[in-house]
Amino acid sequence: MNRFLTRLAWSLLGLIVLLLVALVVARTLFTRYLHSEAFRQTLSQGAANALHASHADFSPLDFDTSMVYGENFRATREDGGGFSSLNADQLRAEFDWHGLLHHTVQIDELSVQRLEIAPPVVSPADATLPPTSPSVENAAPLTAAHPGWTVDLRKASIAETNWHWSTDPAGGITGSSLTLTPDGHNAWLIDAQGGKVQQTGWPTLTLDSASMRWQNPTLYINTSSLSDGAARISVSGSIETRQSLDLQLNVENLDVNPFLTPDWRQRLSGRVSGRATVQGPLGVADPGSSLSVSGSFTLLGGQLTALPILDEIGTFTHTERFRTLELTHATADFTHTANRLEIRNMIVETEGLIRVEGSYTVENGDIDGTFQVGLTSATLQWIPGSQESVFTDSHDGYHWTPMRLTGPVAHPTDDLTPRLVAAMGNSVLHDAQGVEGTVKKAAQGALDLILH
Repeated sequence: MNRFLTRLAWSLLGLIVLLLVALVVARTLFTRYLHSEAFRQTLSQGAANALHASHADFSPLDFDTSMVYGENFRATREDGGGFSSLNADQLRAEFDWHGLLHHTVQIDELSVQRLEIAPPVVSPADATLPPTSPSVENAAPLTAAHPGWTVDLRKASIAETNWHWSTDPAGGITGSSLTLTPDGHNAWLIDAQGGKVQQTGWPTLTLDSASMRWQNPTLYINTSSLSDGAARISVSGSIETRQSLDLQLNVENLDVNPFLTPDWRQRLSGRVSGRATVQGPLGVADPGSSLSVSGSFTLLGGQLTALPILDEIGTFTHTERFRTLELTHATADFTHTANRLEIRNMIVETEGLIRVEGSYTVENGDIDGTFQVGLTSATLQWIPGSQESVFTDSHDGYHWTPMRLTGPVAHPTDDLTPRLVAAMGNSVLHDAQGVEGTVKKAAQGALDLILH
């Protein structure tokens, strides 16, 4: 019996030693595999599958228990969806090695120091085709050496993101930090903080915060807040990859100067508040040429300077206030596309002096507008004949007349100035005839007295 127990004890001890040796060997082989080119390619292929990329590549990786470090990661995409290139630097990941048993690279948390995303390249031939959504069919095919490998990312934090959404360097977000967490199947919640937003025709804005949701192929912007000094802009809506965008903007106290053509920047100043909707297709070579922006705005603290028609009225009325108008009210509705600006329901007023109502379009550099111009009685007294033959309609404290404005935006022509000149000429002529008649009547009276 003792001999049996002794043998059993030695057998168990031998088994334990054997298991320990097996574990050491397995760990050594496993560690060697983790540092192997085969595992790096497996990891790269899994990332390519997850990103629908045509190519993806991790630099050599360093391991410290469950932590993995890498200098960079590169991915490219050739199907026109999402991005053309993606470059990530200084990566740190916390792995759960149990996922490898199921051909899954499970990353509990990924940290990236800097991420650069370049916009998808749309060739002229692609621009003529109907936009398509990226799908699994567009993804890089699985290689025979690494079939079925996937990446299961539980959370990602990016310290600095530089994302360009057009080939124009001025179109993009720079220096923003992102946190991404999965939300159900094939969806991500994205929180953004800080950074700069740039777009041609807009001032550079600071991104205060944004809450978004990505579900292939659509980015939903739930809330976002941007600022430019005293100005505030909030944006919500959706962007569908290579198809369309539909954004709603609320603007408060934004400087109007960057939105004006160079000639108008010398004539108009103030700050804008209002709402706008930005819509249009994205599956074209130049998305900006097809976007439409429409909404309504109010100009606060507006000032009009050196406007030709106002200079003419100032000359006629001997009133310097017309040469630089401090606007007490300025509102309008608008629609703007690449080649056309339409202004509707415009009201511009300097209270107690002038009020202008109407609409106009600017297309291919030419303006065509129809307006109603209202002046006060105190102003019109300096323009002889104006109330009798030009400003003949009276209501709301002003005397009104219609006006057409046409021609190049830089030097438009109005039909009001000629009518004012004609009215003044007729009035002076009438007055001259009146003086001549009075003189003749007085002379005749004196002659009658002498004769009688």
